[in-house]
Amino acid sequence: MTAREIFRMVLVLTIVTGIWGGLLSLVKIATEDQIEYQRIKNIKAPALRKALTVEYTNDPVKDRQTFVIGKDSKTGKPIERTVFYAKQNGEIKAVALEAYGTGYEGNVGVMLSILVPEGTLGSIAITTHSETPGVGTKVFESEEFMTQFSNVSIDTNFAPSSGTIDALSGATYTSHGVQKAVDNGIEIYKQLKPKILQGS
Repeated sequence: MTAREIFRMVLVLTIVTGIWGGLLSLVKIATEDQIEYQRIKNIKAPALRKALTVEYTNDPVKDRQTFVIGKDSKTGKPIERTVFYAKQNGEIKAVALEAYGTGYEGNVGVMLSILVPEGTLGSIAITTHSETPGVGTKVFESEEFMTQFSNVSIDTNFAPSSGTIDALSGATYTSHGVQKAVDNGIEIYKQLKPKILQGS
C-alpha cells in the first residue's frame, strides 16, 4: 500500500467520522429537551405531585424554568435550580422547586411548593436521600412531621435551631436535614422571586 493510498484512506475515514459525529451531535441537541422531560417525569414528578396542593390545568414539568442560584466554589460552574409552575388558565397558582439539607447519612432532597400570591408553603415531599431505612426514613413516612410544613408562611423560620418544627424522636438529624432543605428552598425562592414570577 502506497503512502498516497494510506493518506486517501485516512482522509476518507476522517470525513466519515466527522459527518457521523456531527449527525450524532444534532440528534443529541434535537432530543435533549425530551430526554430531560422524561427524566424529570419519571424521577421528580411523583414528589412534585405530592408537593403541589393546588388545582392546576397545565403540565408543571413542561412549564419549567431553570435559574442560576450561584457558583460552585470548587469547580466554578453555575449552580442551577429548576422551578416548576402550577397554573390554572394561564395564571400561576404555585411554584415548586427542589432544595437540599444535610441529614444523618448525607443530603436530603425536598420538593417544596409555594402558593402564589399567598406566600405560604403548600406542601413538601422527599425526592432523594441516603438515610438509614427504618430509622431516618421514618421521618419521611411520618404524616405528623411532614404536615408541619403545610400552609405556613414562608416568612417562618424553619432552621433547625428555630424550634418551629418538632423533630421526630430518634431521627433528629434527618428531621433537621428536611428543615434545612425547606429553609434553603424558601431562601432560593425569595432571592429569585421577581425572576421566577416574571419567567413564567
